[in-house]
Amino acid sequence: MSDNQNILKEVKPRLHALIDELVAKGAERSAVIYMIEKESAQLRDTMDEIPDHQIDEPSNDRPWATKAH
Repeated sequence: MSDNQNILKEVKPRLHALIDELVAKGAERSAVIYMIEKESAQLRDTMDEIPDHQIDEPSNDRPWATKAH
C-alpha cells in the first residue's frame, strides 16, 4: 500500500472526530455534515487551481541576494 493510501486512511476518523467534537459543543450533526460538504466543495474548487506538489520558492528579497560580492 502506498504512503498516500496510508495517509488518506486518516481522513475518515478525523472527520468523525470533528463531527463528534462539534456536536458535543451543541451543533446539529446534519448541519456539521452539510458544512463539511459545502466547505469541501469550495476547497476542491480552490485547490484544483493549485498543483498538488507546488513548492514555494524562497524569495530573493534579502539585501545580500542582489548585491555582487
